[in-house]
Formats: sequence, C-alpha cells, structure tokens
Amino acid sequence: MSGITGIFRRDGLDVNPADIKKMNDKISYRGHDGSRIWCDGQVAFGHQMLHTTSESLHEILPFEDIESGLVITADARIDNRKDLAPKLGIADNENLSDSYFILKSYEKWGEKCTEELLGDFAFAIWNKNNETIYCARDHMGVKPFYYYLSSDIFVFSTEFKALFSNSNVPSKLNEERVALYLLNIRNKKSTFFESVYSLVAANFLIVDEKHSKISNYWEINPNSSIRMDSDEHYIQAFKEIFKEAVKCRLRSAFPIGFELSGGVDSSSIVCMANKIFTETNSMQRLNTFSYVFNDFPEVDERYYINKVADNVEIKKHYFSGDKVNPLKHISSILDYQGQPFFTPNMAIIWNLYEKMKSKEIRVLLGGNGGDEIISHGANYLPELAVTLRWKKLINEMYSISKHSSKNFLNLFFKYFMVPLVPNTVKKIIRPYYDSNIFILNKEFAEKLGGEDYLNQIKWQFIQHADTAKKHHYVLINLHHYVLEMLDRVSSAFFIEPRYPYYDKRLVEFCYGIPNEIKFRFGWDRYIQRIAMDGILPPEIQWRYQKTNFNPVYEKNLLLESKLLEEMIYTDNKSIKDYVDVDILDDIYKKYVNGKADNNLISLWLSLILFLWLREINK
Repeated sequence: MSGITGIFRRDGLDVNPADIKKMNDKISYRGHDGSRIWCDGQVAFGHQMLHTTSESLHEILPFEDIESGLVITADARIDNRKDLAPKLGIADNENLSDSYFILKSYEKWGEKCTEELLGDFAFAIWNKNNETIYCARDHMGVKPFYYYLSSDIFVFSTEFKALFSNSNVPSKLNEERVALYLLNIRNKKSTFFESVYSLVAANFLIVDEKHSKISNYWEINPNSSIRMDSDEHYIQAFKEIFKEAVKCRLRSAFPIGFELSGGVDSSSIVCMANKIFTETNSMQRLNTFSYVFNDFPEVDERYYINKVADNVEIKKHYFSGDKVNPLKHISSILDYQGQPFFTPNMAIIWNLYEKMKSKEIRVLLGGNGGDEIISHGANYLPELAVTLRWKKLINEMYSISKHSSKNFLNLFFKYFMVPLVPNTVKKIIRPYYDSNIFILNKEFAEKLGGEDYLNQIKWQFIQHADTAKKHHYVLINLHHYVLEMLDRVSSAFFIEPRYPYYDKRLVEFCYGIPNEIKFRFGWDRYIQRIAMDGILPPEIQWRYQKTNFNPVYEKNLLLESKLLEEMIYTDNKSIKDYVDVDILDDIYKKYVNGKADNNLISLWLSLILFLWLREINK
C-alpha cells in the first residue's frame, strides 16, 4: 500500500524537481515510512513507502541500478521470488526487495517480464538505454495505477490527487462516466475525468517521446478446461492452491488483521491461515475484525464467528454497525476516493479500518472475490434446462429446496420454464421485467446516445453469458472497481489489503474446472465446501446463504433525510443536468413510506454524486 508517482516530459524539457515533490506530497499519507524522489532530465519518479514485509524494511525507492541503466518505482509484493531467484541469478533473502526482483525481471525479459511475475503490483521502470518508460499492473488489478498521456507529457500515480497537482493534467468531468455510474455500471478504463485513465489489470504500458503502446499480457482463456481423473484430484488441487494463495499473503513484518464474517470466504481464509501458522510453528496471532449488529439480528453473524473461534484460537475485535450513518466521514471518504463510489457500506468499512489501525494492523487479509472466483454457479441450472439434462436439473432443484426452504414450484418456473423462452423474446421483454428505473435526465441521455444505447451498455456484460462458464468469465472480469475503492480507503489507515481469492493460480483453476464440481447436490461453491472439510466449522461449511447488509443502510440512510430532500428539492442545480429529479422524488417518497426497493441504490448513487460535485466545486 505504498504510493508511486512519475513524470516524463515527452517534449524533451527537464522536469522541475518541485513538480514531482508536489505530487509525492499529495499522497504523503501512503508513505508512513519514508518519502523519496528521483530526478534526471526529462524523467522524475517519486515514492511513498509503507513497510509491510521483512524485505521492504531494506527497500529504497525510487531505485536506480547504475549498471543496467534502469530506474524503478513500485508498489509491489512478488509471490514467486523463490522460483524467480535462480532464473535471475540472485538470492532470495531479506536484503533483496520485491521491486529488485521486478527490475531484474525486466532486465532479463523486457516487456515480457510481467508474464513471469506473480503477486500484486503496480510499477514503472525508466530505461535509460532506449529512453522508454515501462509501466504495468498486476493480473487482477489489486494495485491501482492512473495516468495522463499527451504529446507533451506522461504523468502517473497511485491516486488522482497527485495527478491533478500537476498543472499539465486537466480535470474536466467525464460525463459518460457519470452516466455509467448512475446506471450502476462499472467501467475498467475510464475515470470521472476526461483524459485520465486507469491502467487496466493485466496490462502494460510503454511510453517514449513519440509513441505509446498498451498491451494485455494475461487473460483468462474463455475456453480453458481443466480435466482430472476424479473428484478427489480436483478437491486436493483446490486445497493446495488455496493454501498457497493464503500462505504467500501472510508474508509480513507487522501484525496481520483478518476480516471475519460468518461466511464461507473470510472464514476459510482465517481457518486456513491458522492451519499454516500451526504447521510452521509461527508465533503470529490471528486478529480478526468483524461487524456486529444488535439492532439487526437478521444480519448479525456472531453465531458463525463464534463457531470459528471454537475451532481456531483468535483474538476477536468487534465493531458495532447498528447506528453508523452511511454518510459518516463522507468528506474524508470522498477526499480519499477522489471520485464517486458505489457501496453504501463505506462508512462501516471506514470505521472497521480505523479500529484495525488502532491495533497497529498493517496487513489485512479479506475474503473479497470468493463469490466471483469460486463461482456460485450462476446460469448452471438454466444451462441444464436448455441442454435437456432435465433429470439432473430436477434433482438439483429438489436439493436446493431442501437446503434453503425455497418453494420447488418457484424454482421450477425460474430454472426450467424461463430458460426455455427463446432469447429473441427475452431481449424484447427484458426492459419490462427489469425493475431498475432509468433515472438519467432525458436530455443528458440523448446527448450520450439515448436510452436504448445506454441500456445496451448496461446489458452487454451478461447478454451473451448464456452458460455457467460464460457467466463465470463475466464475473471474474467485473471486480476491478471494488479493489481500487478498497485500496483508497485502506490508504487512510496505513493498511495494505491482500485478497487470496484474487490469486492468479486460483482464478485460473476455478475457471477451468467443470461446472459439475462447482455446483452439486444443490450446493454452490461445492468444491470449496468439500475441500475445507475438517478445516472449516461444519455450520459455516454447509451454510446456504450469506448475510445481506441492505437492511442496515436502508434504515440508516433515513438519518440523512434532510440532505436527501436538499438534493431533490432545494439545491438540485448541480445534479439536475444528469438525473431526472422527478424520478428521484418518486423513489424518495416510496422510501420514506417504507417501500424501499431495488431503486434505492439509484437514490444513493445520486446522493454521492451530488456530494462529490459539491466538494469539487467548492
């Protein structure tokens, strides 16, 4: 969770050292353990250091390797150091930093170096020999990288505010991104600012004075298929890969925190970490942090958290989320986020990280990504229907009904009858059964191509995902925004988040295995449940549904009724060009009358946009 900055004057002028220092100072909070800049002619790099691993205690960035003519700045954790060391002819010891492994990999393999790296990283390397900058972002996009590129200058940083401290970088609002946000659509590359981009996960960018090149160095093969001899082989392989994904993220010179709910994802990480610590006789302590809700028993997970504690020696830290106003700390949150965000639970996350900081936690392991990577098996049952595997479908629906108390006839209609409706008919009727209201101002929508065009963008992610495998592919590629958002909020508390489920090896394995081992006997994530046998408490291992925190924010957002009314009725100048305030009025009236529905998220997104616009226009 360090920070990086850089300037490359493509016009041949020298960089003013004051410019890179100004950028670095803007993200000084990311550099709890040091701040450095490096300047040489038309290029300058900056770095804000947060020590996390033992190796980082010896790290100096930016680092110039005089012999090779390479300079690097990086925010990185490299997980395959042991494999890389002999290939690079260097030692794997604490005196060599992870960024040094990156630099030597680039020296050996050039632009193909990222194909050899494993871990979470965002970095830039200046090559004096050919006067180019090579930048890259990790496979899943855990580490952020934003940039501005013109014919005169290339500027990059971990965060927006550093970019905008450079007078060459414009901060004009990107209205298309505003529209996508209000329609609850994520976008990989664009930001809320025109000409400022996010380097997409698993991409590298090369820039010299005249040319630039972006290329994808890795992606999931849509046709990837892993076949093994038996279920036991799949299960054992999953267990080994998951264990390694957790183990390599435990490398830390400081206390580690674990987010712990009562769900399968976070509980599996905690229990596997305990197994690893036990096997290695580690003195590390399992500090877990959890939300609890006395006023919302339907979302409180203490029963399951205590089941983990019964099996694993942990030090539990509870945080009450009952009365947390969703807009608590909103000015600070928006300042760190730098643009509007999606989640209504940000204030709760903020308070949880604040508690972690008070316990001197520097590294956090979270269960994010489990749903997308392991797979809930979405579209598997409809796939059984359309491929005429009806006996198997009936058996699965009976099992689901048994586990979840869901009505079998409802399941039959949803998974048997609806899938047999022709796609051409579904496409025609989709707008009628889509319960989300189109909230954009009509003139604004027309300016961007019209309602039909924007709805087409909204549905394009899933319209071709007519099989479980295709749907799994879509989910794996829709996670980036959450990772960027969490990185920015964790930076406020000197915490580096790490996510075992976003390990490249685990992603590739879970995508490639057959659907039948992901969903079986009415259980989604079947392979994980079986693989964690004897490690995960049975009450969690065979828990059917996870908690939905919507009731908390639905109730607590009413604490801001005055601000909501201000946005809709008295101070809507900044937002009415983008949102139909009459529709917001409709949603709000239903909400205060106790009829909150799916469209409440539109009210939330509009409110965050409203507050953000007010902040940046001060």
